[in-house]
Amino acid sequence: MKEYGIPYVREAAMAKLFASQVATSTSAQCVKWLGGVGFTKEFPAEKFYRDAMIGEIYEGTSNIQLNTIAKLIDNEYKLRS
Repeated sequence: MKEYGIPYVREAAMAKLFASQVATSTSAQCVKWLGGVGFTKEFPAEKFYRDAMIGEIYEGTSNIQLNTIAKLIDNEYKLRS
């Protein structure tokens, strides 16, 4: 989209939100399946879970992404009215 000059901020925010939610959900499920050992450093699931949580917070919190998406959709519908 960027290559063709099409605005892509909304789609980028949606992709970031979805990816961070999927990563957190998937890694949390892996830790649950492993039980107590899922929190030990012997298994990579612990690191994946920590990385996913940091990605959700550091890369722009989910709430900020949701606000960005909502504002852009609101602006789009205001323009159509």
